[in-house]
This record gives sequence, C-alpha cells and structure tokens, in this order.
Amino acid sequence: MTSPASADPLCNTAWEVQADSDRMGLRLRGQALDGHTGHMLTEGVPLGAVQVPPDGQPIILFVEHQTTGGYPKIANVISADFHAVGQLRPRDQVRFEQVSIDAALTLLEAQEEWLHSLV
Repeated sequence: MTSPASADPLCNTAWEVQADSDRMGLRLRGQALDGHTGHMLTEGVPLGAVQVPPDGQPIILFVEHQTTGGYPKIANVISADFHAVGQLRPRDQVRFEQVSIDAALTLLEAQEEWLHSLV
C-alpha cells in the first residue's frame, strides 16, 4: 500500500466516470497518475480498491471485481461510501478524500446505527 502523501494526486483531481464502467469496475478519467502506474505481481484485491493501470487512469473495483490484480493500488474506498459508488453513472464527477482508519470506522458505525434505526 502506498503512503498517505502519495495519494495526493488522486485527491487533488476531479475524476469523471467513463461509459465503459460496469459492476466489475468504474473507470475514471482525469489527470493521469503517472507516478503510480505499472505492473506488479498479482495479489488479492478488496472491494473498493483503486487500481492504477499503465495509462494512469484509476479504476475503482466494485461488486463483481476480480479476486486478484496486477496493477498498483493507490487507495481504497471506505465501506461507508460503497453506496455512493454504486450510484455513480457515466459522466458523473467524483473526488477522493483521505480519511484515517478511525474516521472510516466512525462513519461506518454511524451508517449502521442509522440503518438499524429504520427497523
């Protein structure tokens, strides 16, 4: 996994969801992430991983993603935001924000409490 500072180019760019996105992955278009591209040994990839293929245009792996991948992973979408990723459509704009693990857990817990309150 990359250091938090190396995700700055991802967070400082507005990304557009491309028409060739699907349930396997949302392909994004914006300023290429040249310093994060390349191939590597295949390893497991989690739901929400943000991979950077050789063209420097990130892909958010989604609900029907492959189980392994050979592109560098620059970030991961937090669980509390999966619902928002699932609603993205071609030409939608998306921005990334770095959050700590503690903040991600707090957001997920708040979301789960809200869902339980609906029962």
